[in-house]
Amino acid sequence: MIISRLKAAGALVIAATVLFTGCAGITHEPKVDMSTLKQVDDEDFIKALGAIGIDESDVDEMLDTSFSFNDDDTDFEVTINLDAVSDNGNQYSYTQCVDEETAKALFDYYYADYDGIFDNKDFSGISSHEVGSNTAYVLIDGRYDDKVANTYTPYHDAIYLLGDTVIVAIASDYDLSIEKEVNNFLDALGYPHP
Repeated sequence: MIISRLKAAGALVIAATVLFTGCAGITHEPKVDMSTLKQVDDEDFIKALGAIGIDESDVDEMLDTSFSFNDDDTDFEVTINLDAVSDNGNQYSYTQCVDEETAKALFDYYYADYDGIFDNKDFSGISSHEVGSNTAYVLIDGRYDDKVANTYTPYHDAIYLLGDTVIVAIASDYDLSIEKEVNNFLDALGYPHP
């Protein structure tokens, strides 16, 4: 009877080890049910920033315009874009695009920065991501070690696409207070965090 209990306990330990280590040493966060997330507006975003100590006067706002990134010539037309950087360097962005197609293209632009990291052998951490036609998300928490350049990139990031809106929260570095700020911001929106 004792041997049976030891075998059962051993099997549970092995199952737990497999569950927590996952394939190739990487575990995955639970999948996000996008249908349960509310569509937030610019006022919700401003309130969530306030919850982490960023004043509305410190938010950069663009209305009825377009923008592009230095490394890409795609022009993203937006109804409103709000950007903020916290005192510790975390970056937050809210973009309501002119249509869902533009928002998907914007999400895809951000997603491209993470696509090669998720299952990379030099990434240690957890991630969850899913891309649909008008809803998508990325949650990633961990570190990518570039052994050639002898550098690392920390991740505690979240990106959400809901219809015509893209929301981004990017941590600046490894630190419990930095990560907690990202979590508190996403909690204030009612969104899952990494």
